[in-house]
Amino acid sequence: MNTWSNIKKAVQISNSFWQVTQNSGLSNLAITNLGNGHHQQVNSDHRFVNMSSYSYLGLDSHPEILRQAIAALQSNGSLNTSTSRIRIQFELLGQAEQALADLIGADVITVASCAAAAQGILPLVASGALTENQPPVLVFDKNAHFCLNIMKPVCADETEVITIAHNDLEQLEAICKKYPRVAYVADGVYSTGGKAPVKELLQLQEKYGLFLLFDEAHGLSTVGKLGRGLVLDTLGEINDRTVIITSLNKGFGASGGAVFIGRRPYNEQRTLISRFAGPFLWSQRINTAGLGGILASVALHHTQELTQLQNQLQQNIEYFDSLIANDNHNDGLPIRFIQIGSEEATISIAKTLFERGFYTSPIFFPVIARGKAGLRIMLRSNISRSEIVEFAGHVNQLRANYE
Repeated sequence: MNTWSNIKKAVQISNSFWQVTQNSGLSNLAITNLGNGHHQQVNSDHRFVNMSSYSYLGLDSHPEILRQAIAALQSNGSLNTSTSRIRIQFELLGQAEQALADLIGADVITVASCAAAAQGILPLVASGALTENQPPVLVFDKNAHFCLNIMKPVCADETEVITIAHNDLEQLEAICKKYPRVAYVADGVYSTGGKAPVKELLQLQEKYGLFLLFDEAHGLSTVGKLGRGLVLDTLGEINDRTVIITSLNKGFGASGGAVFIGRRPYNEQRTLISRFAGPFLWSQRINTAGLGGILASVALHHTQELTQLQNQLQQNIEYFDSLIANDNHNDGLPIRFIQIGSEEATISIAKTLFERGFYTSPIFFPVIARGKAGLRIMLRSNISRSEIVEFAGHVNQLRANYE
């Protein structure tokens, strides 16, 4: 038992911290949207800046995305087809996927969420369906996102599963030398900060035929030409031994998730995914409004406005790094983790910050190692410099009190 997961232990260790978080008024907040990452609590006059928003470019409230979401609902006259997409689908679904494919330069299949994409794709990879019907040894980066790690027990029913230290290329290469087929599972941009060594992983792929699966939920739109993300910006054109899953409701500003695979005249990978990747063929899909939002966001990604938003985000990241010391300084990515150490101190600091008008996410085990708790900050293009200065001043002062 508990070879690949231990939910009972995770609940026992972290539930008390979650309760303290809730008692401190930092979870289950009901809010009204004031725009530009500003909110007001319902039945309260307390207003605050959201420093944990993954709308990195502020597109979640972009007027054109909202307009086209509403227009899609009105023109189709239904929120859903209420049938599996493999049986019946609105024309709008194909239009949205084709628009995404043309933007990304890859074949695209959409699904309800990035987590659903992981749930569908990982068992197929483990089975060997995407590697010439030969199951690969499946290697997970220790820091891979929860939606990937939670699939280890299912994958272990198909093939051998190994977990290695974070970004440990030496250990990964040793495994590649030992086994004829290896697949590696990692985040492109990690949800607690940092990134995968994509260039080095591609070198291992070239040398050993390594199969790569990346979760690019936090990289799409925020970086790369046309917002193609960290992995594709490094890779160029996606190949037959790389699969990318992503979220479309973070930097991209729309809804749902997607998988990116290589383009080819007859795409066997797409056929297998459409028929056997669990959530991809269930009656759960991106609804009509979300598909309209995707089309609007794709159009925006082709304009100069995207470049302007990316540049503004980079300027905010650099400015933040000049004011607050952090381990991911100068990586050009929007996620910052400020380690505090004690879970109790982390929650206390987050509570004080909220009282002062800034919401941050206190994170602790199992998201982060025990005793390594801290604040996860997500920077946006539409946060002002004065807000960054004020927030940094509060963080530095509060953190100093616990050192």
